[in-house]
Amino acid sequence: MNESRQQQMLAGQSAIARKVFEIVPIQESWAASEIYGALRAANTAADTRTVRRCLGELKDAGLIREPAGGKFQRDAATPKPKKEPVMTQATKSTVVSIKKSEGALDVLAALSGEVVSLSDEFSKRMKALAGRIEEVALSVEGERESNAEAMAKLKQFQDLLKGLSQ
Repeated sequence: MNESRQQQMLAGQSAIARKVFEIVPIQESWAASEIYGALRAANTAADTRTVRRCLGELKDAGLIREPAGGKFQRDAATPKPKKEPVMTQATKSTVVSIKKSEGALDVLAALSGEVVSLSDEFSKRMKALAGRIEEVALSVEGERESNAEAMAKLKQFQDLLKGLSQ
Protein backbone atom coordinates (compact mmCIF):
# COMPACT_ATOMS: atom_id res chain seq x y z
CA MET A 1 0.00 0.00 0.00
CA ASN A 2 1.41 3.38 -0.87
CA GLU A 3 1.75 6.12 1.70
CA SER A 4 -0.93 8.39 0.27
CA ARG A 5 -3.51 5.58 0.24
CA GLN A 6 -2.53 4.69 3.81
CA GLN A 7 -3.01 8.32 4.89
CA GLN A 8 -6.43 8.44 3.20
CA MET A 9 -7.53 5.31 5.02
CA LEU A 10 -6.18 6.59 8.34
CA ALA A 11 -8.09 9.85 7.88
CA GLY A 12 -11.31 7.84 8.11
CA GLN A 13 -10.28 6.32 11.45
CA SER A 14 -10.82 7.77 14.92
CA ALA A 15 -8.04 9.68 16.65
CA ILE A 16 -7.40 6.83 19.07
CA ALA A 17 -7.25 4.33 16.17
CA ARG A 18 -4.64 6.53 14.49
CA LYS A 19 -2.59 6.54 17.71
CA VAL A 20 -2.91 2.75 17.96
CA PHE A 21 -1.76 2.48 14.34
CA GLU A 22 1.34 4.57 15.09
CA ILE A 23 2.21 2.26 18.02
CA VAL A 24 1.86 -1.01 16.06
CA PRO A 25 5.42 -1.97 15.05
CA ILE A 26 6.60 -2.62 11.51
CA GLN A 27 9.57 -4.93 12.22
CA GLU A 28 7.89 -7.35 14.64
CA SER A 29 4.42 -8.34 15.79
CA TRP A 30 3.06 -7.37 19.21
CA ALA A 31 0.18 -8.65 21.28
CA ALA A 32 -2.67 -6.28 22.10
CA SER A 33 -1.41 -6.05 25.68
CA GLU A 34 2.01 -4.84 24.48
CA ILE A 35 0.35 -2.23 22.27
CA TYR A 36 -1.84 -1.14 25.19
CA GLY A 37 1.27 -0.80 27.39
CA ALA A 38 3.02 1.32 24.77
CA LEU A 39 -0.06 3.56 24.51
CA ARG A 40 -0.14 4.00 28.28
CA ALA A 41 3.59 4.84 28.23
CA ALA A 42 2.80 7.50 25.61
CA ASN A 43 0.16 8.97 27.98
CA THR A 44 -2.76 8.06 25.73
CA ALA A 45 -6.00 7.47 27.62
CA ALA A 46 -7.60 4.28 26.31
CA ASP A 47 -8.79 1.10 27.94
CA THR A 48 -7.97 -2.39 26.70
CA ARG A 49 -11.39 -2.86 25.08
CA THR A 50 -10.94 0.33 23.07
CA VAL A 51 -7.46 -0.76 21.96
CA ARG A 52 -8.75 -4.18 20.89
CA ARG A 53 -11.64 -2.53 18.99
CA CYS A 54 -9.22 -0.19 17.22
CA LEU A 55 -6.94 -3.09 16.32
CA GLY A 56 -9.91 -4.92 14.81
CA GLU A 57 -10.98 -1.86 12.82
CA LEU A 58 -7.43 -1.25 11.57
CA LYS A 59 -7.12 -4.90 10.57
CA ASP A 60 -10.48 -4.82 8.76
CA ALA A 61 -9.37 -1.69 6.89
CA GLY A 62 -6.17 -3.46 5.80
CA LEU A 63 -3.91 -1.01 7.63
CA ILE A 64 -2.41 -3.69 9.90
CA ARG A 65 -2.27 -7.46 9.78
CA GLU A 66 -2.37 -10.31 12.27
CA PRO A 67 0.46 -12.68 11.28
CA ALA A 68 -0.09 -14.86 14.35
CA GLY A 69 -3.16 -15.19 16.56
CA GLY A 70 -3.42 -12.09 18.74
CA LYS A 71 -0.20 -10.51 17.41
CA PHE A 72 -0.40 -7.41 15.24
CA GLN A 73 2.02 -5.83 12.79
CA ARG A 74 1.89 -3.14 10.15
CA ASP A 75 3.58 -3.13 6.78
CA ALA A 76 5.90 -0.35 5.74
CA ALA A 77 4.16 1.96 3.29
CA THR A 78 5.75 2.65 -0.04
CA PRO A 79 6.76 6.31 -0.45
CA LYS A 80 4.27 8.80 -1.84
CA PRO A 81 4.53 9.54 -5.53
CA LYS A 82 6.45 12.74 -6.16
CA LYS A 83 4.33 15.86 -6.24
CA GLU A 84 4.76 19.01 -8.23
CA PRO A 85 7.05 21.54 -6.57
CA VAL A 86 5.34 23.89 -4.13
CA MET A 87 4.80 27.33 -5.60
CA THR A 88 5.40 30.47 -3.57
CA GLN A 89 2.87 33.28 -3.56
CA ALA A 90 5.06 35.29 -5.96
CA THR A 91 5.21 32.35 -8.38
CA LYS A 92 1.44 31.89 -8.15
CA SER A 93 0.78 35.53 -8.94
CA THR A 94 3.16 35.31 -11.91
CA VAL A 95 1.33 32.22 -13.15
CA VAL A 96 -2.02 33.97 -12.72
CA SER A 97 -0.81 37.04 -14.60
CA ILE A 98 0.53 34.84 -17.41
CA LYS A 99 -2.76 32.97 -17.50
CA LYS A 100 -4.68 36.23 -17.76
CA SER A 101 -3.24 36.63 -21.19
CA GLU A 102 -4.29 33.05 -22.00
CA GLY A 103 -7.93 33.61 -21.16
CA ALA A 104 -10.49 33.92 -18.43
CA LEU A 105 -11.20 30.17 -18.32
CA ASP A 106 -7.59 29.41 -17.53
CA VAL A 107 -7.62 31.96 -14.70
CA LEU A 108 -10.79 30.42 -13.33
CA ALA A 109 -9.18 26.99 -13.48
CA ALA A 110 -6.18 28.28 -11.52
CA LEU A 111 -8.43 29.89 -8.92
CA SER A 112 -10.43 26.69 -8.67
CA GLY A 113 -7.22 24.79 -7.96
CA GLU A 114 -6.35 27.22 -5.18
CA VAL A 115 -9.82 26.79 -3.64
CA VAL A 116 -9.42 23.00 -3.72
CA SER A 117 -6.00 23.28 -2.11
CA LEU A 118 -7.36 25.57 0.59
CA SER A 119 -10.29 23.23 1.28
CA ASP A 120 -7.92 20.26 1.61
CA GLU A 121 -5.83 22.15 4.14
CA PHE A 122 -8.95 23.23 6.04
CA SER A 123 -10.23 19.65 6.05
CA LYS A 124 -6.95 18.35 7.49
CA ARG A 125 -6.99 20.95 10.25
CA MET A 126 -10.64 20.20 11.09
CA LYS A 127 -9.89 16.46 11.28
CA ALA A 128 -6.94 17.15 13.59
CA LEU A 129 -9.15 19.33 15.78
CA ALA A 130 -11.86 16.64 15.83
CA GLY A 131 -9.23 14.11 16.88
CA ARG A 132 -8.12 16.31 19.75
CA ILE A 133 -11.75 16.77 20.85
CA GLU A 134 -12.25 13.01 20.75
CA GLU A 135 -9.15 12.45 22.90
CA VAL A 136 -10.40 14.93 25.50
CA ALA A 137 -13.83 13.28 25.46
CA LEU A 138 -12.24 9.89 26.06
CA SER A 139 -10.19 11.21 28.97
CA VAL A 140 -13.26 12.93 30.46
CA GLU A 141 -15.18 9.66 30.16
CA GLY A 142 -12.33 7.81 31.90
CA GLU A 143 -12.30 10.36 34.71
CA ARG A 144 -16.09 10.11 35.02
CA GLU A 145 -15.86 6.34 35.37
CA SER A 146 -13.12 6.54 37.98
CA ASN A 147 -15.14 9.18 39.89
CA ALA A 148 -18.19 6.89 39.81
CA GLU A 149 -16.09 4.04 41.21
CA ALA A 150 -14.72 6.30 43.93
CA MET A 151 -18.26 7.44 44.84
CA ALA A 152 -19.40 3.82 45.09
CA LYS A 153 -16.49 3.04 47.41
CA LEU A 154 -17.27 6.13 49.51
CA LYS A 155 -20.91 5.04 49.79
CA GLN A 156 -19.79 1.58 50.94
CA PHE A 157 -17.45 3.15 53.47
CA GLN A 158 -20.24 5.41 54.80
CA ASP A 159 -22.58 2.42 55.09
CA LEU A 160 -19.88 0.52 56.95
CA LEU A 161 -19.37 3.42 59.37
CA LYS A 162 -23.12 3.67 59.95
CA GLY A 163 -23.21 -0.05 60.68
CA LEU A 164 -20.36 0.27 63.21
CA SER A 165 -21.92 3.23 65.03
CA GLN A 166 -25.24 1.47 65.62
